[in-house]
Amino acid sequence: MSLPRSTPSAQGVDAAGIHAFVDAAERDHLGLHSLMVVRHGHVVAEGWWRPYAAGRVHLAYSLSKTVTATAVGFLVQEGRLSLDDRVLDHFPELDRALVADGWEDVRITHCLSMTVGHEEDAWAHVFDRLSGSEGGDGDDWVPRVFATRPTRQPGTVFAYNQVATYLLAVIVRRVVGVSLVEMLRPRLLAPLGLPDIPWHRDPLGRELGFTGSHLTTEAIASIAQLYLDRGRWEGRQLLAEAWVAEATRGFGPVSEDPDADDDWRRGYGYSFWMQRHGYRGDGAYGQFLVVLPEHDTVVAITAEQSRMQSTLDGLWAHVVPAIGGSGSADSDRALTERLAGLEIPAMSGDALGPEYAEFTRSEGSDLSADYTAVSVTRDGPDVVLGLSRRGEWLRVPVGRGLWREGELVAAGATLPVVSSGGWVDEDTFRAEVIAVETPHRFRIEARLRGADADLTWRMVPLTGNDPLWLATRWSYA
Repeated sequence: MSLPRSTPSAQGVDAAGIHAFVDAAERDHLGLHSLMVVRHGHVVAEGWWRPYAAGRVHLAYSLSKTVTATAVGFLVQEGRLSLDDRVLDHFPELDRALVADGWEDVRITHCLSMTVGHEEDAWAHVFDRLSGSEGGDGDDWVPRVFATRPTRQPGTVFAYNQVATYLLAVIVRRVVGVSLVEMLRPRLLAPLGLPDIPWHRDPLGRELGFTGSHLTTEAIASIAQLYLDRGRWEGRQLLAEAWVAEATRGFGPVSEDPDADDDWRRGYGYSFWMQRHGYRGDGAYGQFLVVLPEHDTVVAITAEQSRMQSTLDGLWAHVVPAIGGSGSADSDRALTERLAGLEIPAMSGDALGPEYAEFTRSEGSDLSADYTAVSVTRDGPDVVLGLSRRGEWLRVPVGRGLWREGELVAAGATLPVVSSGGWVDEDTFRAEVIAVETPHRFRIEARLRGADADLTWRMVPLTGNDPLWLATRWSYA
């Protein structure tokens, strides 16, 4: 069941403030992909920058931690996990001689609050111990996590740490005997009317926990609403109120300047950041689940941007002051029209171009070096773009002045994309490819003179520079 809809003014929100936030975000090039504002349990504003759309999931990156922590909360209230459980006790098969000193007293609560005892994110050290970037099929990453030594006593130092949430995801799976998504289905997803969550997984098929979940904007807003309502949903207490209170209580880090304009130095709960107003879950490149208890409001945002503080600053400057405002029917209508017209402009070109052209990868490209060549084939008013990866051609349609749906398919992976572009003159072809279930896109600029092509990410994914590594759909012969 979806959240109910209402006009902003009917819920005590001045639509002009949300309108101003959208205007500022576009003016400041914050790269938003979607926005949803909910007050008093009603969606009062929602918009997607086409080709992003309401029904599409979006890679949430570290916002996944909030979902994983919520799974832990369900098991705590069911008595199947305790915050005081020693993490090592959930891995009795591990050879203790291979476990680094410092893990003996690490407990579930330390993993939730990022106070394991590492003084920096230990994930890079885990991968230093792997034979390859993906560790090899069937390789278990857990022993490598426990080989990274916490240098401080657990509970004494905060470090934003991927290994902490990864261990929580593995423990949840061990306790319930099914995947994290399967565990969440009857407890969270079905009651909130949400679909299953596509999730990046480790070589043993376990959800990564700390990243990799793909959520719709409304799913983000619905989870935020559950926390705003202290675990209640449609009259049912799904998640214990005591858990919500504990999870959203800040532990650290705390700035010495309480007025500092830094919403990453106001405390950290159980996968929630404290902030100037309320608290939030967030993920790299601008994914936000914002809860504003004092305003009975939540905000969900997806994006591709590197200035996340600027997004929060915009919310504090425009949206928060609008809550409790009188608003008007005219402002409501103006906002509705503004949100309906959101889009990422499609690329185009007026030149016809040759029937077929092929280009070699330029040295300045930052797409994976596995992509060695580009082809462009005329197809009516549009073209078909080819990318040669390890000798195999991946082909997608490219719309001239509009976004065409396609898929990059290779090596057992299927990645949905949308693409636009065209010949901008008799020498130059340009196209943009959006991995539309993620924040990311890359551009191609190919030149007949020189027969070379630049393949460049707008922002390189944290999964790596091969687009296929963003895929959640994999099949193996």
